[in-house]
Amino acid sequence: MTNNKLNKMVLSAMFTAMIFVLTKFVSVPVASGYVHLGDALVYIVASVLGGPWALFSAAIGGALADAVSGWMSYAPATLIIKTLIALPFVLCYKKSDRILTPLTALLTIPAGAITVGGYFIADMIIDKAYAFVNIPGNLIQAVGSAVLFIVLGVSFDTAKLKKKFFIDRM
Repeated sequence: MTNNKLNKMVLSAMFTAMIFVLTKFVSVPVASGYVHLGDALVYIVASVLGGPWALFSAAIGGALADAVSGWMSYAPATLIIKTLIALPFVLCYKKSDRILTPLTALLTIPAGAITVGGYFIADMIIDKAYAFVNIPGNLIQAVGSAVLFIVLGVSFDTAKLKKKFFIDRM
């Protein structure tokens, strides 16, 4: 195993744990679920790490949070949805020294649409009674995640964290 592969594995595990913690423990209950900070970190990991490791972190971190939060029925949907919200960032990933670019800021729009649409579909399958009730909460989740991603992106870019910790090591 190369140092590069090991480095990506370790970073992926760290980001998986961070997504889990920000989803599970930094959340506000709404309607039939919760709004959390985990998705903003999904955008960060996809912008910093890229590739399948970022998709893994997004999917597993989010699904584990659902599984231990009493929302096990949503864990399979979350696994898919979190992978899909990270995907636009991963597909546009470039080894630049910045997390926040005009493109990554705009990518929060399709990611937010995937969140709202994905959980609407999941609700239609799991419990139709919540499909429309959950839309406002999912919209708040999407917008809040975009705003937090932009704030964190500006902060991390000002501190040049991506360049210091990730670019030279990948």
